[in-house]
Amino acid sequence: FTFNIPEPQLHELAGVAVVNSEVNLAGVKQKQTGPVLVTHWGLSGPAVLKTSAWQARELALKSYQTDVRINFLPELDYQTVLEKLERLKEIEAKKNIGSFSPWPEIPVRMWKYIVEKSNSEPSKRWADISRKEMNQIAENLVGQIFRIVGKSTYKDEFVTAGGISLKSVDMRTMESKSVPNLFFAGEVLDIDAVTGGFNFQAAWTTGYIAGKNMAI
Repeated sequence: FTFNIPEPQLHELAGVAVVNSEVNLAGVKQKQTGPVLVTHWGLSGPAVLKTSAWQARELALKSYQTDVRINFLPELDYQTVLEKLERLKEIEAKKNIGSFSPWPEIPVRMWKYIVEKSNSEPSKRWADISRKEMNQIAENLVGQIFRIVGKSTYKDEFVTAGGISLKSVDMRTMESKSVPNLFFAGEVLDIDAVTGGFNFQAAWTTGYIAGKNMAI
């Protein structure tokens, strides 16, 4: 599922994507990388969907209320980003901060949003940007925090996590080990995967096996 983030300023960027980002839920060591897409209700894209897949149970325990950290430049660290901003202050002194994105992988609209989120103004000249503003911009580029308040708002979740334990099912026939002639298939089983056709395949395969053995 996608993340519901109630931030109107972010929603204005609906359709904007950052091709390579790193997504990390608060309190979780595992990180996911890939494209992140801004929607009318929050964040989506492969990196977000993978995060919601691998951390489905963690998110459920938190009632889908938690923070998520997005690194829009996962191949760079804070210090490297800050040093580039400092160089821009010197070599692009007369230009407005929002006139271009210093990193091609970050769309201009996203860049302006990050600048504003950092308590600065895209219309300000690079020569006038303060050290504090540069520090904040660098922090938001490599570790911006968003508050998740729920799942997709339009009930367009992709797959369900949880279900009948695979240990209680004969995977050769999909029959229950404890209740004869009771068969399971698809998402009723405790089996799920990231998007990409894997969940369809699991449903088709287990459905075929169950149907074939029920007909015997």
